[in-house]
Amino acid sequence: MIKNVQEYYQCILDNLTGGLVSVDLKGKVVYLNPMAGKILRLEADTCCSEMQYERAFEAFPALKGVIKETIETGKCVRRAEISIMHANTPLIIGYSTMLVKNHEGVELGITVIFQDISFVAQK
Repeated sequence: MIKNVQEYYQCILDNLTGGLVSVDLKGKVVYLNPMAGKILRLEADTCCSEMQYERAFEAFPALKGVIKETIETGKCVRRAEISIMHANTPLIIGYSTMLVKNHEGVELGITVIFQDISFVAQK
């Protein structure tokens, strides 16, 4: 039996095989799962604590652009790709975006779910 549903949900997010970044409507990074940190080579703890996404992801302009466009337009993407550079190594990132809404339908922020598909894209 699950004793703490909140902890259970947190474990689901923490164990996703893809990266997940969530940003509120004011641009603050609310959550960065461990896989997102691994793909982007960022420390989730240092990147997430009350930091604006522009600063948190300053090394990744394409990701910043995806976040900005989703916040500003409210339009979601089912599947797209961006290229990011990390340590002079290009990575192809496959991503989707979604709006985060509460049970009343009020928008709270956005989420970007992504994977490094560099190996797949090279085939």
